[in-house]
Amino acid sequence: MLVDPNIVYLILLAALWLSVTAVYVPGTGIIEVLAVGGLIGAIALLTQLPTNWLAVLLLVVGVLGFLVMPLIEKRLALVSVTGLILQAIGSLTLYSNGVSVALPLIAITVGAALLYHRYALLRVLESHKQKPAMLDDEPITGAVGYVQKAIDPVGTVYVRGESWTARSDMPLPTGTAIAVVEQDGLTLFVEAVKQKHHQPLEEI
Repeated sequence: MLVDPNIVYLILLAALWLSVTAVYVPGTGIIEVLAVGGLIGAIALLTQLPTNWLAVLLLVVGVLGFLVMPLIEKRLALVSVTGLILQAIGSLTLYSNGVSVALPLIAITVGAALLYHRYALLRVLESHKQKPAMLDDEPITGAVGYVQKAIDPVGTVYVRGESWTARSDMPLPTGTAIAVVEQDGLTLFVEAVKQKHHQPLEEI
């Protein structure tokens, strides 16, 4: 046999893990390319082995289900354990005609999936949930706050519990109450409102 079934199994798993990572951390480009390349390579190598393609399907569904389901809905994290079971079944039955993946390797990869999920992907998911207000669905235009650092024409304002870089057509001293009129990325365009405060405004 010219192709080691254990190596092919690891390539397939690595490609699936990279695919999931691309879902959690979109837009990098490199991860997506590696994932696609790995999947194509794994499929090409599987065609050279006595592969049980139903087991491949179970393995793919299991890995993706276990790792992606918590991203869709965190409450489904316990249900996603079913995906881990499917991964194990797919791994055990991946090949036929007396060819099989080594049992210790299956145990290691299942354990690694648990660790990767718990200490890598879930942490990325939590960090995304702590993103600043500018990335939330609720628009910040119209929100009020106050000037932290004098704007002339650029300064800092405090709006919705966070400090923002701000610009204004008029110089605004520290403590001036402001309202957001426009947003451009991380920069807010603001204007003064009538009332001035030397103490932080209550967040609205």
